[in-house]
Amino acid sequence: MKKIICIGSATKDIFILLNQAQIKENKSSLTEKRLLSFEFGAKIYAENLAEELGGSAVNVATGLNLADYRSFVFARTDKSEVGKWIQKRIGRSKLKKNYMQARGSDSSAISAIISDKKHLDHTIIRTGDSVEWFDLEKALNKFKEKVDWIYVGSLKKNSVKKLKQITAFSKLKKAKLAFTPSSYQIKNDIKELSNFFKDFEIIFLNRDEAIEILKNLNIDFKDEPLSLLHGIKNLGFKVAAMTDGAKGAYVSDGSNSYHLGITETEKQETVGAGDAFASGFLSTYIEDNDIKKGLSWGIINSGSVLTEIGSTKGLLKKKELKNQSKETIKKIKKIK
Repeated sequence: MKKIICIGSATKDIFILLNQAQIKENKSSLTEKRLLSFEFGAKIYAENLAEELGGSAVNVATGLNLADYRSFVFARTDKSEVGKWIQKRIGRSKLKKNYMQARGSDSSAISAIISDKKHLDHTIIRTGDSVEWFDLEKALNKFKEKVDWIYVGSLKKNSVKKLKQITAFSKLKKAKLAFTPSSYQIKNDIKELSNFFKDFEIIFLNRDEAIEILKNLNIDFKDEPLSLLHGIKNLGFKVAAMTDGAKGAYVSDGSNSYHLGITETEKQETVGAGDAFASGFLSTYIEDNDIKKGLSWGIINSGSVLTEIGSTKGLLKKKELKNQSKETIKKIKKIK
């Protein structure tokens, strides 16, 4: 059984489900195209409230576990009731939490997710920490097992130092690397981080993140999928995979580029769709390096997550991904 380290966040997600919110179009920004608004001082009644386990490391590790890989979560909590809740829920999910840490002065990470059911989108308000106080060097030194892949997501402060540690560890272990940059990294560290991109096999990101990375690196691009894919791929990655909301996802290895639309499902909530795409993609790519199959499995997995509230409930097992992909892969289109 192949082993994967998943580095990133572990959170308690509190969903506030609304029937309808005010959405305003914002034509002045390429990356902030739609704004969620409420009447200031108003009392708004939610349809429901739910608490679920989330975070990039947890979401991807759960998806890979269901695909018959052994996943290790590298994240931290505090020692409060919230921290204990997160740790307990991770244990229930049968994830390997040997390298989880309960340390640091900051509170555990909590996300308040305002989710609008009519428009099927959300805004996330986050507090606390699950990555900055995580002692990555200690965890890597403690890890004596064989590892095949390392997934890196949601790093914040000191991410350049941490990425240097991760790439050195991956070379020592001969493990491949997959990367989902955080908004903090894109805004603050992307120029320094780009020095490490040649060491990564895959980058997962959404369209807005691709635009922001290329803008911050002063790289010319057109706001269209192939230009964005090639711009990101040419930073050093072997494969670039980009999700684009209701338009589906795109993937390129430089030689071939493909697009696949979303699967038609009865949608409940969109949190975790990107992480589900990443775990679905990796669930087959780890074995056969096939980007078309990876695109198919990623879209199927992300579509399934949309049918549930929470970022792990709808994730599919490997057999389910394989069976559904027989039809979905036929819909993939090559783009030029």
